Amino acid sequence: MSKQEWFNKKLSIDFFIFNKNEFPKFTGTSYDPVIFTIINAAYIIKNRHSDFFKVFEPLIVFDENKKYFSINSQQIEKINQTLFNDKILSGLSLFELNPKETKHIEFLKQLGAEFPVEESISISGDNAIKLKNWKNFIDKKFDMTFSNELMDENSGIKYEKHTAVFSGLELYTLFANITKKNGFSIHSNGSIISSLYETFFQFIGFNVIEYFRNFDGNFKFTMIMRKINNKESSFDEFFYIYNELKRRWPTRYGN
Repeated sequence: MSKQEWFNKKLSIDFFIFNKNEFPKFTGTSYDPVIFTIINAAYIIKNRHSDFFKVFEPLIVFDENKKYFSINSQQIEKINQTLFNDKILSGLSLFELNPKETKHIEFLKQLGAEFPVEESISISGDNAIKLKNWKNFIDKKFDMTFSNELMDENSGIKYEKHTAVFSGLELYTLFANITKKNGFSIHSNGSIISSLYETFFQFIGFNVIEYFRNFDGNFKFTMIMRKINNKESSFDEFFYIYNELKRRWPTRYGN
């Protein structure tokens, strides 16, 4: 099997899915799976699929002991320089809610990414962003939206008497509202990242492309979704959809 054949075999609707713990170490943080997926999505949006393989081909090595191809991040600086020169994210707008740091944002900007909204937006407390007030904070749509360690029961998104699932699905609805049609929404590392909610995602305009483990450990998953329409959902619509699905699947939606 050639590198190209191995690469093609691991594609899922044009997204390359690594084995867990093998994502290129762009920053050496939990953001690395998100960064790679954002880069992958940019090559899809710009219809440059063959260039995507050419950029990352140097990372693919054949392990003589295990007799299969794997990723070797020793060439990552060379890959980074190629990406910096290519600026594949040029002209694309990105939004992250509640970033944990800024290292990944600076990296993505070096690839040409635009972050039109960089003001700090609270996810908890009296001034937290919700479906009822999101237009007070955001007045545009983005090519890609993403989060890391946000969709989790311990991230601070739970409010009033609502469960983590309710609060997380409300935020997913917000992400759907601000993602452009045919844009992507990418979420990593959290207890509310699950393809079990695929029916809900369809109601708010998201199609789940892939859901996979990125690292060892609890809730170390990444989910890729594509916005399939221009739908915007109000809080009342979200509330109705959530309760209908909770009535049908109380265990899945009630925790």
